[in-house]
Amino acid sequence: MIDKKKLSDAIKNSKDNPQKPPVDPNLTLDVKNEKLEELVKQYMDEKNADNLNALIEELRKCRLLVPANINEEKKPVPCMLNSKDKGMYFPVYTALKQIPQSPRSEAIINMPYLAVNEMTAQQQENLGGVAINPFTDNLIFKMPLVLRIQEVEKKRRELAKQGGEPKKKTLQLTPEQYLQFERRQFEFGFLPKRFFEQGQAFMDELCEKKEEYIDQLFEEAYQEKRRYPYLPEDFSVMVMNIAEDLLIVRVDLPAQDMAAPSCLRIYLAWNEVAGIGRYLTIETVKDSKERKLGELTLDWKKVDHGVAPVEGAELQYVIDLLQDKLS
Repeated sequence: MIDKKKLSDAIKNSKDNPQKPPVDPNLTLDVKNEKLEELVKQYMDEKNADNLNALIEELRKCRLLVPANINEEKKPVPCMLNSKDKGMYFPVYTALKQIPQSPRSEAIINMPYLAVNEMTAQQQENLGGVAINPFTDNLIFKMPLVLRIQEVEKKRRELAKQGGEPKKKTLQLTPEQYLQFERRQFEFGFLPKRFFEQGQAFMDELCEKKEEYIDQLFEEAYQEKRRYPYLPEDFSVMVMNIAEDLLIVRVDLPAQDMAAPSCLRIYLAWNEVAGIGRYLTIETVKDSKERKLGELTLDWKKVDHGVAPVEGAELQYVIDLLQDKLS
């Protein structure tokens, strides 16, 4: 016999709590990548080949968020982190909370990482690589690594079409590519991060130990310490007390293992009174004898100051620029 009261209660409950349709993982912005985020932090803490491979293997399975604008055809177009001199990067985010509130994009796309990697590889003449959580972790996959991932994925697909099982492959960089990869990670990641985090303490240590300190930091940043190629004498550090409230340190980096964009020199400026600093770079430019004057800000924005002055005028130009902003 049907219990009318129970039936009535069930009908009422179904009206009050209607079942929600299943969420399409390809469309939702509520992306969860906890394991990926753990592996990113693990790799940032200890940069070695095993951690990098584990990170890439997890990335292959992940969907990430990409800010986008809407074009005239009403289609979303991914936004790039823009730098004039082929220094644009494809930004991706592991979760919605990683995306900055400002500037706000017109849309957010949910994309598989492998699609991002393929789009970046197709734009290798215009892009420098992929930036993962650029405003927090700021993990950069430079173009050589992006292309290597693309090559491995192409072989996986070919094997799958042939009915074979793709062999698990370890991404390998040539010795030259590896040194260039480490150099960029240091110049545009590790060193500015340490500088902005430690401020005055960093500058005190740099002024005291000079070349030995830069060499120590560079080796600390290296994934595989045994492959670290430099000595303190490969660097040059010049300390300039421009004013009571302005200290500038120029760091000249090794001439070998350069591939655009790499830094010939870095200027670190610190205003002790205000407790603020600036990080300026003199960078090589691909397929050009010109050099670029760039800057990384505290919030990880890359500023392009245009073509760097010729070497004889460079130092005074940089000093004038820094005095105008920090004094």
